[in-house]
Amino acid sequence: MRLRRWRLQTRLIVLAGLVLLLVGTGIGAASWLSVRTSLMSDLDAQLTSMTSHARSGGPGSGPGAGPRTDSASAVDSALRFLFQPGVGDGALAVVDSGGGGEGLIAEAGLNRPRALSSDAIEALLAVEPGVSETSHESVRVPGFGAYRVVAFDDDGTTTVYGVPQGSVDAALDRTAWTTAFVVLIGVLITAGLMAVIIHRQLRDLRDVAHTAREVADLELSAGKPELALRVPSELAVPGTEVGDVGSAVNRMLDHVGTALDERYRGTEQMRRFVADASHELRTPIATIRGWADLTRPYRDDLPAEVTTSLAKIDSGAMRMSSLVDDLLLLARLEAGRQPTKEDTVDVSSMLVELVEDAHVVNPDHSLILDVPPEPLEVRGALDHVRRVVSIVLTNACVHTPPGTQVSVSAASVRKPVAGKTPSDVVAIRIGDDGPGIPPEIRDAVFDRFVRGDPSRTRRSGVEGGSSGLGLAIASGLVELMHGSITMSSSDDGTTFELRLPTA
Repeated sequence: MRLRRWRLQTRLIVLAGLVLLLVGTGIGAASWLSVRTSLMSDLDAQLTSMTSHARSGGPGSGPGAGPRTDSASAVDSALRFLFQPGVGDGALAVVDSGGGGEGLIAEAGLNRPRALSSDAIEALLAVEPGVSETSHESVRVPGFGAYRVVAFDDDGTTTVYGVPQGSVDAALDRTAWTTAFVVLIGVLITAGLMAVIIHRQLRDLRDVAHTAREVADLELSAGKPELALRVPSELAVPGTEVGDVGSAVNRMLDHVGTALDERYRGTEQMRRFVADASHELRTPIATIRGWADLTRPYRDDLPAEVTTSLAKIDSGAMRMSSLVDDLLLLARLEAGRQPTKEDTVDVSSMLVELVEDAHVVNPDHSLILDVPPEPLEVRGALDHVRRVVSIVLTNACVHTPPGTQVSVSAASVRKPVAGKTPSDVVAIRIGDDGPGIPPEIRDAVFDRFVRGDPSRTRRSGVEGGSSGLGLAIASGLVELMHGSITMSSSDDGTTFELRLPTA
């Protein structure tokens, strides 16, 4: 799982390096074993030759000789060959006839062999006698290092012959280090070449990934989608891994482009329908309100039922007129046809007015205003800024129970921009300590016709109820002014943050 998180190029280089390392290690081990077998064979041949010469060198010492009765002569006969010229440096012999072992070792520069220590004799006599002259084994002799030895048991007399193994071990060590160095250098050089080759071979795949990243960076959520990017034709020829991926990406982009075009056409049709319907409804609604207004001077003379009915008609017409105006405004915002004139808006004084109005309309709420002493000015349309703040502040008051504390604050902050110098914005925060927005609609609060559950609906006594268009209008107006609006909510309250560029 961890390996899958690596880049494909890194994975291929690492895996290729591991394979090369395993192959190199196998070849090095085979070479080392071959050299060891050859050197040990030569050493065993030397030991066999020396043993044959020693056992045939004197009376009573050759093969087939009769039983020895004199242990001193047996020892003398077994060790006699070490006094002869031509004996290899370090050759040794140990004899034990039951009366205590004796041993000698031939050393260069000495006229006669030197006696072995008791520890060395004890270690050599511990070797089990073999069944033949080729039953060789390696032992470590105290004070002398590694030896290749062979032991015999002739009628109760144990004889051990040995030749030094140090030169063979040193040669094997040199072979091992040399092989390891050569294998390591070979693996590094080959891995470097493989890295270059793999990097070049994956260039086409990187081009496909670059196209996919460019598509991912496109803004396709609003406006007419333009999805003209495709993987180059030479990289989208099926039959190779890269070609299969490129062809699949192009087919996917074709399907996505078709779906986006169909969605855009459907959205445009719905937007035109809403705009046309809203526009057409304004005239009959205005007519209804006009005829209802004509009856106001005469309502005192009419029966109570008629007066109530006319009041309901007037109220419903006003609400319908407001709803139609909101729908028309939304349609124009989404179509990008809402005219706006940017100006300098004094946010501080505007917040003071809006909070004072909200305090009068909502006396059962506690409102807190926090603005800096210096005026805060933003770039935008006064009506738009006022409407956005009014929508959010009204929601905070009418969708929370009595006794809720609503706080309004504004401050100038630095907005980080990737790859650019941070810009100054004015952040307006409107929060409450009410029950919070239901989790199931928190991600859709800025959509049209989204309403909360009864815990945040309008309080009793406020006629009409929520249309679910307020925050959608606020989001559209903020986007029109090149700002942003966000929401965070929990069981402890809700906070909206409006950010607009400073003047």
